[in-house]
Amino acid sequence: MANNRDGASYPNRKISETFFAFAAPLLEAVGPKATRRQVEEVLKIAFTVWNSVIYDTVNGNDHYVAQIRQLTANDPQSSAVLEQMITRKKTMFSDDQRVIGEYKLTKKPGEWHLWAEARKPKRTG
Repeated sequence: MANNRDGASYPNRKISETFFAFAAPLLEAVGPKATRRQVEEVLKIAFTVWNSVIYDTVNGNDHYVAQIRQLTANDPQSSAVLEQMITRKKTMFSDDQRVIGEYKLTKKPGEWHLWAEARKPKRTG
């Protein structure tokens, strides 16, 4: 674990590696022959869940997660996937409180590569 000046601890693992590991169930669902568009759509979902959970943790509320839950309220399948990803962030990646900033997806022979920017979460409102 690395410590920041504000006393928060973050894993030493690159955020891009962590983000890819977090998104793994969604990436597996689209399969190894997924198009760039499919992978980017999956990463948008993972990005939204990841950052929503972090912002709610930092702010001590559930404002952001409640908003994304509303988006899937009328679709039980999407709602179930969303809940699985929220639980995944809170249980398997709870020690990582970095916000994911910009990210870029590239494909090199046979595999996807991801670059991602880690940011310190800031209180909102």
